[in-house]
Amino acid sequence: MSFRESEASVRVNGALLPMYTGQKVVLVGTVEQIDPSGSSLMVKASDGKMVMVSLPNPLQENLEGVIEVHGVGQGQKVMCQSYVTFPQMEPSAFDAQLYDEAIRLVQSVDGNPWKSV
Repeated sequence: MSFRESEASVRVNGALLPMYTGQKVVLVGTVEQIDPSGSSLMVKASDGKMVMVSLPNPLQENLEGVIEVHGVGQGQKVMCQSYVTFPQMEPSAFDAQLYDEAIRLVQSVDGNPWKSV
């Protein structure tokens, strides 16, 4: 999968995702379930919300643990363009609460260049 680095993305959690419909987003969470067809998966976002991630091509590998999804927000869903897995990291080693707090802090800054206009 490819991702165009030149396009700005905003880091979101499950609750913030609907605010960025049609925009580039980055969602970090843990893989909870993979559709049998391999065309989508459910990710538990840093705020505990479940987010459907649609893939452009069926998976050719088993995904588990922590994942960073790059894509376009579509309501409570992400249309994935690329993803990064952290196979050596146990999900319990990822401090989702601290990561979520950082996301909320960045979103609260006035003049935040990553906020949608």
